[in-house]
Amino acid sequence: MPLTDEDIFSKMLKNGIEHNIFLFTGDEDYLKEHYCNQLVSKTVDESLMFFNFHKYEDDETSLEAIFADADNLPVMSDKTCLLIRNYPLDSLGTAAVKELEKALSEVPETTVMIFYFSSDKLPQGKNAKWDALEKLFSKYGCAVKIEHRTPAKTAKLLVSRAKDKGTSIDYDTAMYLVNAVGDDLQTVLNEFNKVCAFSCGAPVTKEMIDTTAVKSVEASVFDISTSIFSGDTDKAFRILKELLRQKTAASAIIGALGSAYANAYRLKVALNNDKSVSDFASDYQYKETKYTFGKIAPFVKKSTLSSIRKALDILLEADVKSKSSRISEEILLTELISKLASCKE
Repeated sequence: MPLTDEDIFSKMLKNGIEHNIFLFTGDEDYLKEHYCNQLVSKTVDESLMFFNFHKYEDDETSLEAIFADADNLPVMSDKTCLLIRNYPLDSLGTAAVKELEKALSEVPETTVMIFYFSSDKLPQGKNAKWDALEKLFSKYGCAVKIEHRTPAKTAKLLVSRAKDKGTSIDYDTAMYLVNAVGDDLQTVLNEFNKVCAFSCGAPVTKEMIDTTAVKSVEASVFDISTSIFSGDTDKAFRILKELLRQKTAASAIIGALGSAYANAYRLKVALNNDKSVSDFASDYQYKETKYTFGKIAPFVKKSTLSSIRKALDILLEADVKSKSSRISEEILLTELISKLASCKE
């Protein structure tokens, strides 16, 4: 069958498993683990795990030995399950891939084989060999690619889960939390649990999120840029102090600030050419939920193109200093915020 996404696979699990060979890929490890565990639990009775469930890590066991285990009959059960984690399939040569295809075609119906890959083990960018492997697994089973959920979908999940936590959260506030902590679902859920506990049953508010949730570097730096644009330099320094307390690298802060100011520059050019904020977001394929340009648009309108360009020059200078001098990161970043604040108009 074709490459499968989360929604299709979730329905497949509810309606009954039709395949016995699975390949799990994608960048959302939390959800991959979740669905993989569900698949295992639907396949093997917990009381018979010792006999009917086998787990292999990396290449500690050869493929020949793994497929030999796949031929074993289940004990007092209909199915046996093999979970193969992060086996370097993309390192197989042409002959080995042919052997893999032959082995997959001969897996007995009583055996469920799950090939699982964590995101850090997957090749980056286009990879013809990996594409061929996905097609191979789609031919003989089900290749499942689970990516990060959209912020909107994650926010809806938080709204529905709040009741189980003894509290409530509206959609806009849930979106605020997702934008603040990033798109990794496990991180979002961890921070959501903290905020719910802090709320003590009261509806979750943005102020509670600001008080308890650990924001992503990107979100925190965006707050620094909006604080500078709005003239609230004290807030910018408070956010910087918190980032330094968390031992965030200067290069990460400078890089995120550079990205924020580059976006502000592009937005200013768009506004100067009678484009709206929504037009700009659409043209550059930015997600308004992630890069909330509506928050900085009023300040960007008041700024000149030359002042934003000057800020970019300051950021470039700071980036060079961070890589070539022994100046302390705290001094370097404090000086950077001061210089950016001085050229906001």
